[in-house]
Amino acid sequence: MKDKHSPPNLFQDITLSQEIHSVRAYQHLRNRLISGDFEPGTRLLYGPIGKEIGVSATPVREAAGRLANEGLVELIPQIGAVVRTIGREELIEIYGVREVIEPGASAMAARKATPEQIAAIGEELEKMKAATQAQQDGGAEANAKEIKRDFDRADYGFHIRVFEATGNKAIVHTATQSQVLTRVFGIRKHIHDAESMRLTCGHHQDIFDGIANRQPEAAFAAAVEHIQYGLKHCLILMDQADASKAAEEAEK
Repeated sequence: MKDKHSPPNLFQDITLSQEIHSVRAYQHLRNRLISGDFEPGTRLLYGPIGKEIGVSATPVREAAGRLANEGLVELIPQIGAVVRTIGREELIEIYGVREVIEPGASAMAARKATPEQIAAIGEELEKMKAATQAQQDGGAEANAKEIKRDFDRADYGFHIRVFEATGNKAIVHTATQSQVLTRVFGIRKHIHDAESMRLTCGHHQDIFDGIANRQPEAAFAAAVEHIQYGLKHCLILMDQADASKAAEEAEK
């Protein structure tokens, strides 16, 4: 038992503080990666990133190590952490994982979701629709980035709320990880024009309807269609980017 009169353990306090800063840096970096702030191939500068949240470079370096273990960044000697770049086959594999897990999760949510969870899924869908309308209305150019962020945030939130509605922690963990991977690597790949956003909202509406109406088969089928559309769209954009890069190199 610790003596109440014993002096404070400064080493223990320092270690705890470092752990807290490392967690903050990890959450901050991970959220920015999901939001698309760092394109694949971008070097993560520990010092400047640390200043954004008021910590030193060390916690950011530790956070980068965790992200490397998750496959989001790679650690390169003499350079540091760089956001990973993936090829066509790996992107197909990631979407393959989604197609195995997410339709089943949607069907399970249709059977198990509480009214409160269904309402939470619906709220994220309404946020997506609002962002789509804002894009369609054509606000000032300065608002375009914020509209995109609002849409992406609600899009991600929609899927997470569906996973949570399964009541299965293992599904939440695995499905969330594949969601993160497609958002970091899936060619941001998404063009945020009003039509693309409207199509995504339509897919989500079908998934939501299947869940809200307690129709597992409908929710399952809608999720499959949504994921297959996303993969097809990403591959088209990836091929266009590769062709453009090849043309530029040929001109040199």
